[in-house]
Amino acid sequence: MSSPRPASLAAGLGAAVTAISSAALVILLAEPLPPPVIAAGRVTVTGLALLLLGAKELGSLRLALRDRGVSLRIVIAAGLLAVHFAAWVASLSLTTVPRAVTLVATQPLFAGLVGRWVGDRAPMSLYVGAAVALAGTLVMVAGEDPSGMVGFNGGDGLALLAAAAAAAYLAVGRSVRKQLPLRPYLGTVHLVAAVLLGLMVVLGSYEPWPTGADGTDLLALLYLGLVPGLIGHGLINWAVRFVPVHVVALATLVEPVGATVLTVLLFGYTVTSAELWGAGVLLVGVALGLPRRPS
Repeated sequence: MSSPRPASLAAGLGAAVTAISSAALVILLAEPLPPPVIAAGRVTVTGLALLLLGAKELGSLRLALRDRGVSLRIVIAAGLLAVHFAAWVASLSLTTVPRAVTLVATQPLFAGLVGRWVGDRAPMSLYVGAAVALAGTLVMVAGEDPSGMVGFNGGDGLALLAAAAAAAYLAVGRSVRKQLPLRPYLGTVHLVAAVLLGLMVVLGSYEPWPTGADGTDLLALLYLGLVPGLIGHGLINWAVRFVPVHVVALATLVEPVGATVLTVLLFGYTVTSAELWGAGVLLVGVALGLPRRPS
């Protein structure tokens, strides 16, 4: 496979970052819907799209699912994906956008720590980066946010939970990557996650279609599933075939900046100096902790 030109790679990464940066904004626009409903809608759309794109490989998936170990790992991965999106969407309504999008960007650090736990080598840069990111988090939550809340809050905790769940989800996916075709696997995991999120809606007595919701909220779910979910992450997976993983990971660290700028411009949110400085330090820590060589 020939490598695309640098300009094409840069354009692809730029489009990917733009797509994923818009997710927080669109989630806020769909806020009449409860967080589990938004999360379930997003993963349903992405899952269906992935299964359609990987329809030719469904036979290989069915054969692999006869292995109980593989089936179990798919369910575990789906559960982790459901936790990621449920926590991430909920965090946006409980803390500020700069905090939520920056804290969820700590996923690479959690991935390194999870990898260390399952036996991968962890470079010293991972621990240095984690320490710097922790310092940035403390700076970010030290001041009073625009809503009047001081210190670390529940929304901040949910954003960190979302980052940790995403890291564990990727670790499970890595364990079955040689046994399953990628798109049918991802599509299946997303749809099982949608079922789990649907159960959360029922058991949590959430109203699936609350007063104030309208057709634009359905469009928001469609957008979340196709643009950030399919196009954004699809371009990221395309880019890593030609560019070192740490370069792509560094590019995705622009997401918190893009998400914050979009919400400030469209919603008029106020960003405090503590959030700006803390987010900057935290992202530097994440960048320091990224691997420089393929494992």
